[in-house]
Amino acid sequence: MIEQILKDYIKFIRSFEVLLKDKYQQDINPCLFSHTFFERIGSIDGIEYNFHGSGCTAKKDGVIYEYDIIINQIKFSQWKFSEFIRTHPEYQNLNYSPDFVEYELYQLIEKGILEWDIIEGISFGCVFKSYRVVQEPSFTL
Repeated sequence: MIEQILKDYIKFIRSFEVLLKDKYQQDINPCLFSHTFFERIGSIDGIEYNFHGSGCTAKKDGVIYEYDIIINQIKFSQWKFSEFIRTHPEYQNLNYSPDFVEYELYQLIEKGILEWDIIEGISFGCVFKSYRVVQEPSFTL
């Protein structure tokens, strides 16, 4: 189930990026042009957003999508992903514990879908629970 939840999380993020790219006629990630072409805090198509540093917090219908992005790669912590689950009406009743989510995310590392986030050659994933998506599901946006 966590793999399906991750797919929904990624699909929203990529759809949100497409909205911004289309509106501002840019081909690069919105994190890279948010300070130039539009306000870092705003709304589009019912999505409230706040770009901060290399990340973004987006909210739609009460669901929180918080993530970081480097070039075009989605990065997130176990806490950020758990907030998505906690605020999503379809998933919040699953009552997944942080330990369960962490275990399931680790299984996705084993499957090659996620990797620990490596910063300057040091793996902080086991300390900060930071992940990056390396294999995105294929879906039509």
